[in-house]
Amino acid sequence: MKKNQGFTLIEALIVIAVIGILASIAYPSYQSYMITARRGDAQTELIKAQLKQSALHILSPSYSNDKSALGLEDSEYYIFTPVSAGAGTYLIKASAKNDTSQANDEAQCRTLFIDQDSNHTSNGTTNNDQCW
Repeated sequence: MKKNQGFTLIEALIVIAVIGILASIAYPSYQSYMITARRGDAQTELIKAQLKQSALHILSPSYSNDKSALGLEDSEYYIFTPVSAGAGTYLIKASAKNDTSQANDEAQCRTLFIDQDSNHTSNGTTNNDQCW
């Protein structure tokens, strides 16, 4: 007698169920990781702009409020804006775009601010080092 080779329907269904369970556990973790990684990219851009501010301040008496002079370009997930700049202070903001997955980030981490003293805030005044 010849033995049949292959999978039975029950075996195939069990494999599909196991894959489904693993995917339902792994996908939310992956999404959370990607949100955190993109937030890290926004923080990097803010720090680059901060370094550019320092370099420009050496050459002129006040900080720059010019987005292009600071090398800030909006990304796929964040909008970068120099909020204010003066002789001794500046404030730069990164806001998560609402129509992207970054809108699912924690509320206090959707908007990131950094100033001349490297203070990390969520609204320009409230400290949010937990997002950094």
